[in-house]
Amino acid sequence: MLAWRAVSLGVAAARSLGVGCALLALAGAPGPAGAQEGGTAAATSSGDPYVQRGVPAEATAENGVVARERAFAAGRRAAWARLAAELGLASAPAISDAQLESMVSSIVIEQERVTPTRYAGRITVRFNPGRARGVLGARAPAGGDPGMGGGGPVPQAPSGPATNWVEAVATYRSLEEWLELQRRLRAAGAVASLQVQAIAVDRARIRLGLRSPGPVAAGELAGGGVVLAPLVGGAGDGWRVGIAGGG
Repeated sequence: MLAWRAVSLGVAAARSLGVGCALLALAGAPGPAGAQEGGTAAATSSGDPYVQRGVPAEATAENGVVARERAFAAGRRAAWARLAAELGLASAPAISDAQLESMVSSIVIEQERVTPTRYAGRITVRFNPGRARGVLGARAPAGGDPGMGGGGPVPQAPSGPATNWVEAVATYRSLEEWLELQRRLRAAGAVASLQVQAIAVDRARIRLGLRSPGPVAAGELAGGGVVLAPLVGGAGDGWRVGIAGGG
């Protein structure tokens, strides 16, 4: 039975993760090919400039913990430069590390290797489109990559506070499906917030802030290819969520 591992969404989550692939390590599975230090895994494009994948993150320090923090800082810088380049900007606007960190919604470790004094890995950096556009200016487009089914960009969700909250178990079959599920939920008008509470290889516990009651939100999410339904035989008000036809 897979053990849950509590994490919090965002950069703090990335810092708290141990060695190994962020998802695969939880099941004791080996990391992806090329996980050795100095691996040459190529960067990939998600179709959304606000999601930068395959970003190298490397640093040396007095211990592995400090090296990892410095590597993530360097990775955020590299992702920021890539984002600006993909948007056709001559260079990325100069901002402080604190400003840059505030624009990052999450970091996913694709692969990593930690030694007593060195960290080397590759990460996926997801920027908050609204905050990034505030710095990049009017030339920056709205976020949203094509869906897994090949559809067009998903419109940005309207603003508004959450009025209902549900605890849900998200299921998925791969890292790509997990990222896509998060993207669809964040883009949905029915969802005001999403917090990851725990994560494992094929599922995660999340807390959704909804702008309407659960059954109503479920109907709205269905239009975006997301299934939100009460857990069968579950205790309390538990829900399950996933991509329609997915895991």
